[in-house]
Amino acid sequence: MGETMTEPLLSVRDLSVAFHQGGATTLAVDKVSFDINPGEVLALVGESGSGKSVTANSILKLLSYPAASHPSGEILFDGRDLLKASEPDLRRVRGNDITMIFQEPMTSLNPLHTIEKQIGEILDLHQGVSGQTARDRTLELLNQVGIR
Repeated sequence: MGETMTEPLLSVRDLSVAFHQGGATTLAVDKVSFDINPGEVLALVGESGSGKSVTANSILKLLSYPAASHPSGEILFDGRDLLKASEPDLRRVRGNDITMIFQEPMTSLNPLHTIEKQIGEILDLHQGVSGQTARDRTLELLNQVGIR
């Protein structure tokens, strides 16, 4: 018996990213494609300046627009193209459905506040969860990534 085919959780198709400055255009990413299926992990690996961060930041439209643009491609998540999504729609996806760990995650955390407080703030902002419920969810999330 064959396996059942499922739709990718995230599908990036022919993604190109250009930056415009001083009348010049630089193509930083040229027609990148990949799928991430449920339960999979994808690592973007390459030399410095190869477009890894630009590709990743494009998924959540975290680039400096309009200096950045996408001459081609689509980023499909949950049946919709994130490149065409409105800012309010993207805010609902960011942190709820798709979360990014940046290259220097240790500088993303403030050492003056507990990790519980910082993750709890995100849960409150994106999911309206606070108090003991936020604490329980924070511990669950940390456990999922092997931090006990």
